[in-house]
Amino acid sequence: MKSLAIAMLLGACVDTGPGPQPKKIDPKAIAAAISKVVPPNLDHLDVGVGGFVNYVGNIGAIAAIPGQAVRITHVWQVILPPGPGWRVFALVRGEPGTADFMNLDATDMELGHPVATWKTGEVISDVQEFTLRPDWKSPTATVYVGLIRTGGHETGDRMATSGANTLDRAVIAKKLVVDLSKAPPPTGTVYVPHTTGAITIDGIGSDPGWGLAVMSPDFATAEGSQDPVGKANAKLAWDENYLYAYVVIQDNDIVSPYKNHDDKLWMADAVELFIDADGNRHGYVELQVNPNNATFDSWFATTRAQPGDEKWDSNMQTAVKLHGTTEPGDTDQGWEVEIAVPWAAVKGRDEAMQINLPPHVGDRWRLNVVRTNQKTGGKGQAEGGASSWNRISVQDFHALDRMLTVVFADATGSIVAK
Repeated sequence: MKSLAIAMLLGACVDTGPGPQPKKIDPKAIAAAISKVVPPNLDHLDVGVGGFVNYVGNIGAIAAIPGQAVRITHVWQVILPPGPGWRVFALVRGEPGTADFMNLDATDMELGHPVATWKTGEVISDVQEFTLRPDWKSPTATVYVGLIRTGGHETGDRMATSGANTLDRAVIAKKLVVDLSKAPPPTGTVYVPHTTGAITIDGIGSDPGWGLAVMSPDFATAEGSQDPVGKANAKLAWDENYLYAYVVIQDNDIVSPYKNHDDKLWMADAVELFIDADGNRHGYVELQVNPNNATFDSWFATTRAQPGDEKWDSNMQTAVKLHGTTEPGDTDQGWEVEIAVPWAAVKGRDEAMQINLPPHVGDRWRLNVVRTNQKTGGKGQAEGGASSWNRISVQDFHALDRMLTVVFADATGSIVAK
């Protein structure tokens, strides 16, 4: 019985699904990419590979952006069939001495018309698409191709090459210029663009001055919290006078009785902005706005283990666009809030804080944007759930160790000097 029970348990864990499926190749597309004529408009390289084939050249991308797709069409001309035991390889390298490297997957052509089937006189157009690694750091990305023994991985396993555009028995097919200024930020990092004009604080957030500032992903529900009703999203921008935040909240039950400055706004619907400008995880400000456009601000000289200084005033500017009312029990659509934080405010009462004001392009701060949600009849904090741009737990909205890293960028969203 014990053996039977174990067998049944193991049987229950067996994956009976279809598993990974082979890539589907379109035979018509393969046939259309094989001809007897070299296509026009190629970047001609004319590299011989082992006396069997010529790498005629390629056409396609001349530049690349980290995290974005690259498309290159390689053209091979078969002089003599290489025969079985060989395959095409392709790889990408960055500048010498860097860790930037990618092995590229087999293309549709390599799968649908492998080297073993190549015939004398064929001109093969091999389309290669790949996404440059989002963490690519080199200003160039060089694509190498060639033939290598099936199962081989070493340089000596490659078929010898002849011609000017070769290195380590590989064809230097393409050297792409990489635009690092458009690289995506690392996970948990947000590039904050400089404004492209004036921003009017009216709660709408549609001024052209917002420029390239883009909306965040949907706020993540706090650990231990129920999902708030409706989504929340935010965007950030800056100029020489202010840090700007714009938050859009969907909510069919907007609830807040608080209408005075420094009321307990966090006990009902509110947006909270936490800023640790020097990123040292102590000495930070907490700013709040609710759907009644009431505000709250506090300076924490150390951490939240010590009470905040609510007599301190940030002098922030705020405006709310309300789609409904803050009365309980009715049906609403949501609300928007726009905030302008003067640079002096981010230091709280610490005039000696070592930061640039206004920031310099490339400066890094830590901050987070939090939404607290109440429901009709609720009495405790965030009984309708809580969420934030960078995820927190419901036990600690301040969560200095979970703040976003914000990087101040120019108006194009770049932090790379032009």
